[in-house]
Amino acid sequence: MKALIKKIANAKKDIKSANLKKGGTNSFSKYNYFTPEQVETLVSNACESEGLITKFDLKRNEFGEYGVLTVIDTETGELTTYEMATAIPEIKATNIAQQLGGCVTYTERYLKMSAFGIVENANDFDAHDNRATTKEKKWLNPDTLEWSKAIKFLQEDGNTMADVKKGYKLSVTNEKLLMDSVL
Repeated sequence: MKALIKKIANAKKDIKSANLKKGGTNSFSKYNYFTPEQVETLVSNACESEGLITKFDLKRNEFGEYGVLTVIDTETGELTTYEMATAIPEIKATNIAQQLGGCVTYTERYLKMSAFGIVENANDFDAHDNRATTKEKKWLNPDTLEWSKAIKFLQEDGNTMADVKKGYKLSVTNEKLLMDSVL
């Protein structure tokens, strides 16, 4: 197991030295992120150079869905696993297979980022000034252009109602209406 841990540590070191620019942009919340393809490339290249492979499985137990990332040493067969709770997103105009695909893509990416030390400062609460601002949030209503933007934003991978509420106020009725528009 010691050799496997050393290989994973070396893979992390390789990834850290890659100095890759984030290729994805969330225009609604205004931050950049590593795309699934970038994470896959970083991890695959680092694992290949260290004699490792990864395997991802989506599983379900009494608490819900969770992802399991197995990292295997190709020389010794030793392995270690990482687990992460997840959920199947409800995405408007998609079938369950497409929703499962979104869940797999998102969970696998974040498990690999966690296992191999790929950090996203945009998602770190400490990376932001979290103090209340004096700027008053606007109300989000169905008859505004922002409403359409909010629907598109919620349909993107990983965005939540909490993210919308960071920039807007919503009545209980309009929050339900917005969620129904996304589903």
